[in-house]
Amino acid sequence: MPFSRKGVDYPRLKEIIQALMKYQFDNVVGELELKGSRWGDLLYKYDSSIDLDATAPERLRMVFEELGPTFIKLGQMMSTRPDLVGQQMATEFTKLQDDTLPFDFDTVKLIVENEFDKPLSEVFQVFGKKQLAAASIGQVHSAVLKDGALVAVKVQRPGIQDTVEKDLLIMHHLADLINNRISSLRVFNFPEIVDEFEKSIRKEMDYTLEARNAENFQANFAGNNGIRAPIIFQEYSTSLVLTMEFIQGTKMSQVMENQEGFDTKLLAKRVAQSYFQQIMLDGFFHADPHPGNMYVLEDKVVCYIDFGMMGHIDQDFMQNLAELFIQVIDYKVDAIINQLIYMDVIDDYVDRSSLKRDIMDILDHYYGASLNEMHMGNILSDLAIPLITKYQARIPPEFTLITRAVTLIEEVAHTLDGEFDATAQFKPMVRKLLLKKFSPKNMADLFKDNMFEMEHLVKNLPRNINRMVAKIDNGEIRVKYSDELSEDIERTSNKLVVAIIIAALLLGSSWIIQIDKGPMVWGMPLLGFLGFAASGVLGLSLIIYIISYRKI
Repeated sequence: MPFSRKGVDYPRLKEIIQALMKYQFDNVVGELELKGSRWGDLLYKYDSSIDLDATAPERLRMVFEELGPTFIKLGQMMSTRPDLVGQQMATEFTKLQDDTLPFDFDTVKLIVENEFDKPLSEVFQVFGKKQLAAASIGQVHSAVLKDGALVAVKVQRPGIQDTVEKDLLIMHHLADLINNRISSLRVFNFPEIVDEFEKSIRKEMDYTLEARNAENFQANFAGNNGIRAPIIFQEYSTSLVLTMEFIQGTKMSQVMENQEGFDTKLLAKRVAQSYFQQIMLDGFFHADPHPGNMYVLEDKVVCYIDFGMMGHIDQDFMQNLAELFIQVIDYKVDAIINQLIYMDVIDDYVDRSSLKRDIMDILDHYYGASLNEMHMGNILSDLAIPLITKYQARIPPEFTLITRAVTLIEEVAHTLDGEFDATAQFKPMVRKLLLKKFSPKNMADLFKDNMFEMEHLVKNLPRNINRMVAKIDNGEIRVKYSDELSEDIERTSNKLVVAIIIAALLLGSSWIIQIDKGPMVWGMPLLGFLGFAASGVLGLSLIIYIISYRKI
């Protein structure tokens, strides 16, 4: 596969290749087969003068640190995906720090004035010249609005979007080359890693999206006085400038180091409950809840900051995850395997005996320990690694994000309160979600959402049966049966008739519940409720009959 020259920044490519060779990845560079092209030979005019006694993950971390912001961000993303890069590399990449030299105030002033199309003094009463923090994407300054409100203003680093675009183009090229030319590294699927990273960093560079994320987060905790996010000032925010409330409090990382004067038991409870709410009830969660992204305010309020990266999961995934969590906590190994198959994480033809032994070995490390020593994040992480390496599991990206985040949250909670029992906080919320799943209203909504598919199924069933019978008559399908089999077919036909009646009742009831007239029961019309009740009785009877017949 030829390396495309279109749009490639060759000086930057040269820096990348030379950094790889400097940190003793010359074997990888050699296998890319770049040598011999018009520019390729130039890349090799560099020999490492550094004698390194370090592992490959350590040396790759050094490469990313030297290459700067885009590669540091890539490494940080990879640290959250042990399913893609392996646990050793993911752990090493957690050491990457996003500390960058600040850019000068004149540049800040120019960016802000261009965004608002007016002088800085007309937008802000006061604007601090010294940055509060600087990172690869932007830096933060304190300011005061015209109405006297104290705010923090995040300004995006000049030229960062152009830098990221150039690096992304090279990353895509190199990822494809590695995947096609170095078979030993194909297991890491670098093209997928770069694709996911591109989505991630584009979101992080859009301050408009970050502002919406913060507002949505705040809305989810509107009734909770113990959790909040900074207020966003939309009229003073753009895609390059984000103005938010200046948070005056103590960083959670500092509270964890010096707990004197803080109600750490209450803080641990609030942190854990807030995060379980995000992943179990809201389906919208902070993707990087490390202690530096949380503040403790007056009245023991926990304030999350930095909403550039958020995770989203739908209702089905939340419910499936909740069921998996309960099964793990209750040590139901067969149920765990069935749930993983249902979630399409592993194939149904997996070696169940082997998988069962492996899961039991993992869970045995935790069971017998006290509940406050059971860390759900660690258990899920330990489960995921053998699933990926041995059973070729398809771990959803959301799962690994949640696993890492829950691990971080549990570390915060256990540091604040050594006796903290995460499962005690977690179980009631999971059970609440599962009760909601099977509530009459949710079941009614489920049938209503799927009634067209049910109607198509019922309507097409006679036609499909006729087609099958015609194929049998034409000899396309041959069936050999005895008198005993004939009786089985009759029983099956009877059960099929009952199933069709149940489907018809559910379909009719789903239509009826949309009419808000007549006597009501639990928010549903009485006739629709009776239809659901009748179908439930028939369905339960059919299940009992099937189970009883199997036991004969």
